[in-house]
Amino acid sequence: MDSKKIIEKLGGTAKTAVLCNVTQGAVCQWIHAGIPDARLMFLKLARPDVFMPRKRRRSGAPP
Repeated sequence: MDSKKIIEKLGGTAKTAVLCNVTQGAVCQWIHAGIPDARLMFLKLARPDVFMPRKRRRSGAPP
C-alpha cells in the first residue's frame, strides 16, 4: 500500500498529523517522499486496522 492510500485510510493529512504529533505539512511531504520507517512502524501499532488485509467474501456466502 502506498503512502497516499495509508494517509487516506487514516482519515487524511490532518488526522494523521495529530496521531503522529507532527505538522500537517510534514504529512503532506510523506505522500511524495514516503512515510519514514519509524512513523510507519508506529502507525502499524497504533492503527493495525488500516494495515490488515480485507477479507474477501466468497460469492454466495452470507454477509
